[in-house]
Amino acid sequence: MKRKTFKAPMRLKQEDDAGGFMAVFSTLNVIDLDGDVTVPGAFDDQPVIVEPWNHSWNLPAGKGIIKSDEEKAWVEGEFFLDTEAGRENHQTVKNLGELAEWSYTFDVLEEGKGDFNGETVNFLRKLDVVGVSPVTRGAGIDTRTIVIKRHEPAEEIETETQPGKVSDFMTLLNVAEVEFIKLKMELPN
Repeated sequence: MKRKTFKAPMRLKQEDDAGGFMAVFSTLNVIDLDGDVTVPGAFDDQPVIVEPWNHSWNLPAGKGIIKSDEEKAWVEGEFFLDTEAGRENHQTVKNLGELAEWSYTFDVLEEGKGDFNGETVNFLRKLDVVGVSPVTRGAGIDTRTIVIKRHEPAEEIETETQPGKVSDFMTLLNVAEVEFIKLKMELPN
């Protein structure tokens, strides 16, 4: 009887979505390091690009959705773990932990000068965010990573089959495919 060995890279779904993250990129109603005060209502919930480290001009590292409340604006996103840029940025943010800061690129739709706690500042009232980026040092106050999900590299598994056992291997592949489809459906578009 002849034996055949099949090796297949397989990534099984974890409870958390690999590559997912949440980060605060703007604190509202404070003077930032550029002398701007971003006010509540300046941000709309919108999809954005996750730019590579320090807003570099490389390929995007991921995508996300920005959200805000009366105190802060944040991004809920995913790093593209199937690209070099996504993997490197994900691992860097994960390794830096609380040292990572965040920033954003934007177009100003509405702004105006005014007084804030005795200082003349520029009030950012309405912004169109183009992208968010992990950075070495941002202009924002108290920007930070809230959550960064694990990334487990694909593992090779070895499955031995014998005549009549190919169906067992196919069942294993079908289960992995169903888990992959479920994972894709759960990720933000």
